Amino acid sequence: MGVIIVLMYAVPYTLLRDIDAWYGSFLFWTASTLVVLGIVAILSFEWKD
Repeated sequence: MGVIIVLMYAVPYTLLRDIDAWYGSFLFWTASTLVVLGIVAILSFEWKD
């Protein structure tokens, strides 16, 4: 998950910097946030005391 967080900062400012439309980094941040939420949901459902 740490790699995804680093990518959330790095990709919009490197690979997507030439895209002037608002949906460039917004779409990437939305997709990566959904991935992180999915990982957290899987980990929390598998949590056992």
